[in-house]
Amino acid sequence: MSAGGYIGIRTLEAVSVSRPIWSNLEETKNMNNNENTQQPMQHTQGNGYLPAQQMYAEQVVQTQGFEQPMSHQTQQSQWHERIVAQKPENKFKPNMTDLIFALISFVLGYIFVRWVFFSWQGWGVTAFTTAYLLTVTAYLIRKGAFVKSGAAIFWLAVTWLIGASYSLWLNQGFGAVRSLFLFSCAVYYVVVASGNTLMGRTSNFLLIDGINATIIIPFRNFINQYVSFSALSKGEKRVKILPTLLGIIVAVILASIIIPLLETADAGGFGMVLGFLRPEFGSDFFDMLMYAFFAIPVAAYLYGLISGAVHKKGTDIIKRESVEKIVVAMRILQSTTINIVLGAICVLYLVFIFSQLPYFFSAFTGVRPEGWLNYAQFARQGFFELVTIAGINLAILTISNLFSKKHRMDSRLLKIFNIALALITLVLIATAFSKMALYIGVYGLTMRRLLPCVFMVFMAIVFVALIALQKWDFSIVRMALVVGAIMIAGLSLSNPDAMVVRYNANRYLAGTLSEFDLEILRRAGFAGVLPAIEVYENTDDERLKWNLQWFLAVHNTTRVGDRAHRVSFEAQRAVNAVNERGFLPPAPMPTPVSNTSG
Repeated sequence: MSAGGYIGIRTLEAVSVSRPIWSNLEETKNMNNNENTQQPMQHTQGNGYLPAQQMYAEQVVQTQGFEQPMSHQTQQSQWHERIVAQKPENKFKPNMTDLIFALISFVLGYIFVRWVFFSWQGWGVTAFTTAYLLTVTAYLIRKGAFVKSGAAIFWLAVTWLIGASYSLWLNQGFGAVRSLFLFSCAVYYVVVASGNTLMGRTSNFLLIDGINATIIIPFRNFINQYVSFSALSKGEKRVKILPTLLGIIVAVILASIIIPLLETADAGGFGMVLGFLRPEFGSDFFDMLMYAFFAIPVAAYLYGLISGAVHKKGTDIIKRESVEKIVVAMRILQSTTINIVLGAICVLYLVFIFSQLPYFFSAFTGVRPEGWLNYAQFARQGFFELVTIAGINLAILTISNLFSKKHRMDSRLLKIFNIALALITLVLIATAFSKMALYIGVYGLTMRRLLPCVFMVFMAIVFVALIALQKWDFSIVRMALVVGAIMIAGLSLSNPDAMVVRYNANRYLAGTLSEFDLEILRRAGFAGVLPAIEVYENTDDERLKWNLQWFLAVHNTTRVGDRAHRVSFEAQRAVNAVNERGFLPPAPMPTPVSNTSG
């Protein structure tokens, strides 16, 4: 085949297939090199000749929509433009609203570090939560990204109520759970309100939504805050103050790092300068530098999460279709295998229960079975094991229904085993609960006894829902999450620390509790002040009264105003109550007598 014939054929192929220009050129170049080392020459306009390869390129360029004639440099330029045009564009294009929120995010980050991160106490947490929810909601509405739904309103309310509880009660015995859940709610509200959950709402894929919200979206958009500053400072005169502001922030950060090092290496002169500056700027000025330093990554995280959700950047890395395909692919076990496993486990539990009926149900009647030396040993024996078994059963049911080839709605036997195992687990939960109730009846209430009871109630609700799931189709994860959120919000607002101490105080004064546990009282802190006053004024036990006076005197001298943002209604009320009754510490303060119980 001649070179000219080959060129004509390849040109027609380019028109019909529309293959990329550079691919056609490469193939032509390789073919020409193989056929002949001397390239055929074709006459062109002017006084020279062009290789057939370049003539073919000009013809292909013409079929792709470029104008003729063009130089080699022009061809390369337009090819580059077509390549760049095929690259995906960055969806994050900040405007003035993004800039304003970027600045607000730094303020929020500073407040979080200053008032929340190092204490998680008092009205400072409430103030941050309120400011966070207001600014995030306003930003979403302003950008047209707010999805008004019942779920968004629900999580907005739950987040604010838990945050508001910090200004009311300290909840020291419940602090870790409350703080973790507040953070989770604040993050989850963003993806729900912006419509970025995997299924468009809370679903059984909650774990994936959580990974998206806490890790993928914020860290994939971690530099969005600085992109907002740099992008707008290039094109708008009204934001030329940004380089100055950025310079101040960087200077403050560097100063917060360098000043402590210089102060350590100082021979005296620099300390005099700092001693002069501290009264002028306040004793907390240098702490502010440290807080500002830590506020930068916190602000970047907050802005990355919220701006990424608004601009849909990094929100679709885990796709719904892919997850659904994985779930379908996981259904690999035959119904026979699943039924044998569930049936064997149900039989094992039934044998276990019927083999020790007197022991199992004695706690319901409040009677200690024979062979147990005391109530503490009986109540503690097997309690946490039963709770663990309930969790294992939940995992077994989840895995069985997830890996079964037959859906539960299509398998009558699978539904029967699901109901049977759920009922058996409810019996085990009731047994564990009765043992804990017996323990509380003898030794009183503590947070370590109250929280497991709350958890068992939650587990019982989940297993009842599992039974209902065999008839009605709904998201059990969504139901469990809503119930859990309501329970934690309710605990946060009900002041469980005070509830524990007051329960023990009332039972002690009524004569149904032999001792008033002072260790539980000390753990409650300010929450135990009012019940302690009540016991002090009504008991005849002089030893107990001396210990209570010591406890109240300590809280009389506690300065809750040292860190104003940590003050709560409960703390201020307790101090006022102690001051009104004039509980003063003895001098010298003797070591208090221990009075604790099992």
